[in-house]
Amino acid sequence: MDKMPTRKGSASMRPRARLIGLIGEELISDEPVALVELVKNAYDADASCVEVRFEGKDPERPESIMVVDDGIGMDLETVLAGWFEPGTVLKRKFERSPGGRFYQGAKGIGRFASARLAEALFLESKKVDENRGVSVLLDWGQFDDESYLDEITIDYEVVPMVDMVHGTRLTLDGVRKNWENSDYEELFARLSRLMSPFEDVTDFKINLEIPGYPHFSGEVQPPELILRPKYLLRGRLNTSGYFTGELLVDGTIIKTFENHKTGGKDSEPLCGPFEVEIRAWDRDPEGLGPIVERHGKGIREIRGILDTYCGVNIYRDGFRVYPYGQRGNDWLNLDIRSRLNPVIRLANNQIVAAIKISRQENKDLRDRSTREGMVLNDAHSSLEKWFKEILSLLEEERYGVRPRRKPSNVDDPLFEAFDLRTTVQRTVGELGEDHEVSTMIQDTEKQVIEGVERLQDVFSRLSLSAGLGQMVDIVIHEIGSPLGKINRQLLILERQLAGLMNSDELNGVNRKIESIRGWLEQIHNLRQRLEPQTPAKRGRATTFDVREEVEDNFHLYEALIKKQQIQYDISSPDGPIIVKMSRACLGQILVNLIDNSIFWLTREKGSGSGGKITVSIQSLEKGFRILFSDDGPGIPQLDEGKIFEPYYSKKPNGMGLGLYICRLLIEPYGRLFCRNDGNQLGACFEARFERSVGR
Repeated sequence: MDKMPTRKGSASMRPRARLIGLIGEELISDEPVALVELVKNAYDADASCVEVRFEGKDPERPESIMVVDDGIGMDLETVLAGWFEPGTVLKRKFERSPGGRFYQGAKGIGRFASARLAEALFLESKKVDENRGVSVLLDWGQFDDESYLDEITIDYEVVPMVDMVHGTRLTLDGVRKNWENSDYEELFARLSRLMSPFEDVTDFKINLEIPGYPHFSGEVQPPELILRPKYLLRGRLNTSGYFTGELLVDGTIIKTFENHKTGGKDSEPLCGPFEVEIRAWDRDPEGLGPIVERHGKGIREIRGILDTYCGVNIYRDGFRVYPYGQRGNDWLNLDIRSRLNPVIRLANNQIVAAIKISRQENKDLRDRSTREGMVLNDAHSSLEKWFKEILSLLEEERYGVRPRRKPSNVDDPLFEAFDLRTTVQRTVGELGEDHEVSTMIQDTEKQVIEGVERLQDVFSRLSLSAGLGQMVDIVIHEIGSPLGKINRQLLILERQLAGLMNSDELNGVNRKIESIRGWLEQIHNLRQRLEPQTPAKRGRATTFDVREEVEDNFHLYEALIKKQQIQYDISSPDGPIIVKMSRACLGQILVNLIDNSIFWLTREKGSGSGGKITVSIQSLEKGFRILFSDDGPGIPQLDEGKIFEPYYSKKPNGMGLGLYICRLLIEPYGRLFCRNDGNQLGACFEARFERSVGR
């Protein structure tokens, strides 16, 4: 038995002095960011101008950095209550500065960025209408591993400052970093993107003075190239998801958006309203040619400027939130999106974009404690989604106006060029069937037909492979729900079986077992549905009933159809239409049509708000046709010629391959085309199977 007496008491935490160095070195990622923090402090001090000067005997090897502003300055009380308190709450008590600006720093640690930049900091500050100012010397070497923070004493003086009207002057002595051209370039780029391009901040300027690199000296502004984009979309998204703005190409307005609904009927941005300005360029030689002539720069130099400034920046209350838009910070995964659809989607290095938010309207978009980025919550995800919705508006218009090579007419079948029947008939008619040339060209036609058939078979298999990923995604989606239910019900069963059961409990268990059997059967059916897509069976001709295949594909989407509350109707002749062809080919075409209808019905009517799909199966003399229509938004007349082009898609994250693959798949059997005379107001397609279907 422990007979030691119980000890009680209290103690105070004693932070090590090295904590100050950790704030500067660990929470501030690099030197340019540290200087940005000091510039933001000048803005918070209501300065109209801040100057950053690099000084030293060798212009290319600065020994000190000066940050001078003409702000309201500080008196001794402010210095003692603010600068001498790490983590001060001084700015947290008020949202705005005395001059009415929203504070950019509110954590009380930005000033310690100077610890990363230099060995010592000499602060001089003087308030408006004061004759005397306060000076403080901070030797960061004092804040070592051995000392405690309460053991560090800092000397200050209140002295006349005749050379300063008002403001604050920071002298950072003993520069730690060996600054090079790339560092100055990075500093210039960050400072030029610090303030919003929405002209929210018109009373604050930043000047750089770098003697060894005069091309970076002067007032900080983006290069002219960035100010004159090829494409420019600007506007505002409101709380209901309606976008109002304008799109310019080469400085000319080509389209305006007035309360244009994005994101679906009932969907609203959880992040709150925001403004955007998206500048974009074509980076290929043809697209950059006019810019080369205008600016007198080479293509490589222009691409280098775009690489430096590209990305999607976020500006809150006029100032940039770091690190959004930083080089390499593709936080929206635009590069992956572009690789999936390179023809229409813009990559991260093709745009310089700005998103404007505010503390008042976007309260759920909050900073992380590390001062880098925002909390990844639902509001942040919503911001990502809705920005891409707006970006897709620019991408669609750019696709229409941008010159592009068109290798062939997509309305013409791919293999039609190999059809020699007309040539053979004319040759035989003029020379006779037994002529040597007629015989030779007829033999050639047979060889071409055999070759085309083999090519079609291989191509069909490849096309079906391309569509297989979509099928797998559907099956994975459907399997997830029943598996989750099985796991939950098994847990409940285990708890119930742990104790004695009366008859009512036993009946309840039996009902749950029956539910499990039903879900397992659903999984089995889905697995069977996937089996025809295996490599050994894809493309093989089999005998089946067309209506049965149509119904099977609708059953595949049963969960999504029920979730949206879509009504669908399938009509067909009284007798079955039996065909012999690739069942997987027909299935893939139906999958794309059904999937597109569900997406656009959900978007047009709102989630869970219904919709209708009708399918009419009709017999032809040597085949059959399927009329597929819905009551969604329909296909604009201008888009009817584009929807079958590869990579063209109006879905914000669509690949633009679905209908293109469908048209290629149907080619050995017939054709797929868009109609505008359906029995509903939405999209209408006709798939005609006129040959090689065993009828």
